[in-house]
Amino acid sequence: MSQPLEIRAARPDDVGPIAELMYSSGPEIYDFLYGNKAIEFIRYEFAQGSGVCGWRNVTVAVKDGRVVGTGCFYDKAAYNPLTMGSARNIFRFFGPLGALPVVWRARHTNSIMKPPRPGELYLANFGVDATLRSQGIGSTLIRSRLEQARQQGYKQFGLDVAVTNPRGQALYERLGMQLKREKQFSAANSGVPGCRKMELLLG
Repeated sequence: MSQPLEIRAARPDDVGPIAELMYSSGPEIYDFLYGNKAIEFIRYEFAQGSGVCGWRNVTVAVKDGRVVGTGCFYDKAAYNPLTMGSARNIFRFFGPLGALPVVWRARHTNSIMKPPRPGELYLANFGVDATLRSQGIGSTLIRSRLEQARQQGYKQFGLDVAVTNPRGQALYERLGMQLKREKQFSAANSGVPGCRKMELLLG
């Protein structure tokens, strides 16, 4: 018998396609940054616990004992520690020489993903198992964190969605989010699509 969907903080021993789910949130930018080692690096960072993809920063949706949805939520105060953690993981994973080109390419990410503003909770690496989409998993995960965000006093919730992801944008609009601005990726001929900043006031 199938168990109810559980939304909770990730654990280091969680099982399921966790790295693949986070990768699915933006495969083009992950490939731009990490090449053919993108999923391997995400898996490594999750296990470390530090960085944006570290298990300590991940909320998961769990069904029948397996992770079927992911989201990385953070605010302005957490942004610098998380990015520094990711930088350390890059150097550990790729080595000093291999990390330099990754860090050089990473400077472009700020063109589409800005640090959260004061009072904003931001969502990145949102992914749902492709075989289980349209079953309410993604909306349940986000609504659960929105409830917590309101209780914690956050003023707004934000995320960036690729212009090539109308299905994702439609989900966020159903949750009440509004399109605020469109941004272009600064690296020419990178294959990384532009994105749209969407926000929801929580007051």
